[in-house]
Amino acid sequence: MLIRAWLMVVVTTVALISPMSAVPAMGADPHLSVLVFTDTESVHLVTEDAVDFIEMNGRRHGFDVVTTDRADVFTSQTLGSYEVIVWLNNEGGVLNDAERAGFSDWYRNGGGFVGIHAAAYAEPDWEFFEDLVGARPLTGERDKPSKRTITVNTGHPAVADMPDEWNDQEEQWYRFDRDPGDNAGTTVLATVSSQHGDTTQPVAWCREFEGGRSWYTALGHRSKTYEDGDYMRMLRGGMTWVAGLTEQPPVDDRDAAAVWPYSLSFLAWVAAIAVGGGLAVRGLNRRESASSSV
Repeated sequence: MLIRAWLMVVVTTVALISPMSAVPAMGADPHLSVLVFTDTESVHLVTEDAVDFIEMNGRRHGFDVVTTDRADVFTSQTLGSYEVIVWLNNEGGVLNDAERAGFSDWYRNGGGFVGIHAAAYAEPDWEFFEDLVGARPLTGERDKPSKRTITVNTGHPAVADMPDEWNDQEEQWYRFDRDPGDNAGTTVLATVSSQHGDTTQPVAWCREFEGGRSWYTALGHRSKTYEDGDYMRMLRGGMTWVAGLTEQPPVDDRDAAAVWPYSLSFLAWVAAIAVGGGLAVRGLNRRESASSSV
């Protein structure tokens, strides 16, 4: 009986915690497919953590996320399976001419581009990509990481669920070669006060451009950034907007919580300890009973 009780505890515990690993939120658009592209000439240490949190958001909000560092998927046929392509911290030339053609064709046919942080350094000799991003970081002119308050243009649907003032955000602040707000069709979504004489410094913007939609944020240098529920909400809003959806996925304050980290092997180990403990207790009870009967 004692062993059965132990087993019931273990089975009940496993049944309760196992679904925590991947439960999409109800009400999100189930047809939104996102490709996260990570190929780069210069590895960014935060990328692996960023991918984990983006994939977690997909599980929680009901959209599909596929991550790849393979540029050869950039064909019109393959990219046609996705509404959104996220360029995550890419630097340097990562596409050949055929792959560039596949990407630009996909975008001009209604695709949605999302660029994160160092993605503004990607494809430095490709004019189309430069126009898509909207501005290039000035080489060697990044401000040192520091905390600043970000002002958000919450009147735009891409950031409607964000706070108006996003306080004490630590980031490596890019300085850009132009004001992206001067580009036709561009809306600046978030700014910080500049330390170089300018009134403000843009850190996120979006644009309807040549048949598709483009959204970019300079934020995303630190792993802690992706743990911030507001940041992930902003990123999710950007993906929603470029995909042309009229409603954002549901807001969930648990965005920053980690997924259940334990594998089935770990749970089996816990079960083994529980069963072993039950056997040990049963043995002690037998010896105590034997001793008392003598």
